[in-house]
Amino acid sequence: MRYLSFLLISVFFCVCLLQESAYAEGSLSGYGGAVATNNVVARLVSEQSVVRAGSRFSLALELAIRDGWHTYWRNPGDSGQATSITWDLPEGVIASEIQWPFPERQYVGPVANYGYHGVALHLIEMQVADDWPEGQPIEISAEAKWLVCEEECIPEKARLTYRLQTSANTIATESLVTTFAGLRASIPQALDVASTYQYAGSDNQTIRLEFSPTPALVSAKAIEYFPLEWGFISAPSKQQLVIDDAFVSITTQKGDVTFSESTGGVIVVSDANGAKSAFSVESWRGPLMVQGPSTATNANETNGALGIVGALLFAIIGGVILNLMPCVFPVLFMKALSLVAHKSAQAKENRRHGLAYAFGILASFALLGVGLMALKSGGQQIGWGFQLQSPLFVGVIALVLFTLGLSLSGMLDVGSSLMNSGSSLANKPGYQGSFFTGVLAVVVATPCTAPFMGPAIGFALTQSAPVTISVLLALGFGLSLPYLILSFVPAFTRFLPKPGVWMQRFQQLLAFPMYVSAAWLVWVFGQQAGINGVFTLLLAFILTAFVVWVWPISKNAKPFWKQIGQSSAVVVVLCIIGLFATQFATTTNKANSNSLIEPNNVVAAYQAFNPNELTHLRDQGKPVFVNMTAAWCITCLANEKVALSTPEVASHFDKHDITYMKGDWTNQDAIITDYLSEFGRASVPLYVYYPPNHGKPKVLPQILTVATVIKELSHDEL
Repeated sequence: MRYLSFLLISVFFCVCLLQESAYAEGSLSGYGGAVATNNVVARLVSEQSVVRAGSRFSLALELAIRDGWHTYWRNPGDSGQATSITWDLPEGVIASEIQWPFPERQYVGPVANYGYHGVALHLIEMQVADDWPEGQPIEISAEAKWLVCEEECIPEKARLTYRLQTSANTIATESLVTTFAGLRASIPQALDVASTYQYAGSDNQTIRLEFSPTPALVSAKAIEYFPLEWGFISAPSKQQLVIDDAFVSITTQKGDVTFSESTGGVIVVSDANGAKSAFSVESWRGPLMVQGPSTATNANETNGALGIVGALLFAIIGGVILNLMPCVFPVLFMKALSLVAHKSAQAKENRRHGLAYAFGILASFALLGVGLMALKSGGQQIGWGFQLQSPLFVGVIALVLFTLGLSLSGMLDVGSSLMNSGSSLANKPGYQGSFFTGVLAVVVATPCTAPFMGPAIGFALTQSAPVTISVLLALGFGLSLPYLILSFVPAFTRFLPKPGVWMQRFQQLLAFPMYVSAAWLVWVFGQQAGINGVFTLLLAFILTAFVVWVWPISKNAKPFWKQIGQSSAVVVVLCIIGLFATQFATTTNKANSNSLIEPNNVVAAYQAFNPNELTHLRDQGKPVFVNMTAAWCITCLANEKVALSTPEVASHFDKHDITYMKGDWTNQDAIITDYLSEFGRASVPLYVYYPPNHGKPKVLPQILTVATVIKELSHDEL
């Protein structure tokens, strides 16, 4: 059983590494040449064809974008993802961060993005070591990733290479001198200007930026502002410009995040001839000409106020409660069964099994924390349960649970029977099984969010790596605590039933929660990948069942048939891997990314979450209820069924004219991720009620009942 567990759980960690493989890739045409995808032709270009040791030279990532399509700036606006480059450089060569040309604002329906069309150039400055051998070429390799969109968006990537010659003198690439000069002219230059911003209007939904008058600004025909940080201003809103001798101001609608201190931005200035230049500015919250940190409070300071001690405590409590969540029930059943099996073992052995189980949980949470930090440092927007936004991950875990179900049903030979496992414990420690059961507990727990978990995880993901991992380890400790207590306090085992024939029947019964979990994940996969993807996944299930059937019967067969059976099993396993490597690895949210979770018997009418529409409704003083959910979140689906889909709640919404908005986080959605962050959360579910007449938003509990919803939504309306 421990080898089966090792194989299945290893797949989970491999999937985390494969998640980024769901990109459309091009084919390389020549060393240092262009890479063509369906929508972009990418290449590296250098301003110098020959460089010398100790010098700096300029390189650019060039993206020739398909007509009508666009890529994104460092702040993509309402939606999108910034282009990124991962370098593979020889020792002695260093690359700078991307220097971004100023973007253009692009409207797609009611939203606006910041990005590029036509040919987009991304400038990178390179430095060669002083001791680089003269005449030795510099071979540069990089992986570039970008999101290219028209009405639909496609993530693409390319492996690019470039070779530069070296000598005693630097030689420019004559055909690119003008190109790089124009590129540098589009890079925002620092502007010596005092700049502040203030929130205005009766509900503080308007923001006004002021700049001290400089010749470049006062003589401008038009000025447009682009923030470096998402949520500072509303991307699609019109910017009203006022220029006089005292100040220059831009007034627009504020974004979804309230800032309290300084923030950076780019202003694009058009002169009377239409020529554009760009400047980078730093703005402080406060009156004009006053620079320095503001004493204003941050709308999200409740998240920071939690503190590390509070976050650790909340994480431990949340971890304990997580044992009771539906997504963890199958693993709890397995551990309950093992406790019965180990009842006759020595107390020392039980304690060791408890420690092995806890270590499996803690090691998994530590690995998860490292992965989260790596993705975060790479610019990814992540949250609790983020891996379930990958169809590949969902498909693999569905297959894992199906295989475990077959094992519990007795179709898979796992070695010693359950009946004599207690007596064999003295001879076979089996700590690997307890360890990997702990790993499995973490795998199936990630879709769930228990009470107290939300604030703790939200706090953790805004802190440094040591704090983040500490909070995740505290969560793991809470998850392992009940079993640790049972392992270290033998007196509790007297409440467990005596071993008997019923244990084999109970083991078989426990297969059905596994099958139900696998079926649920198939449904989740269908939400992400469509009906064709579901067919491929079900085919993988059938092939897995064949392997489970043919392997044990071939073990005791004659040598010829044994070789045939086991070879067939190996071939089928390779076919399953091939399915995942081809079909699933190229399946990236093929279902409608805007489709919402629709549980049975939905009564309350809702509309898709849109931050701009939310702001519009708030400006009108109307009450709004926001439900952030996902198809893979069992807690979310339970709350839908028990509370939000009932006639009582629908009647209350209708009676009080409450607009019901639902955000679907089944697939990755940067807008929803940022909305969660605004409330200090990194996971779903999240329920927020905006009372009428601009009342302060109220966050509801993560476990809902009809009475809870009506009570929370009625308090401000009486």
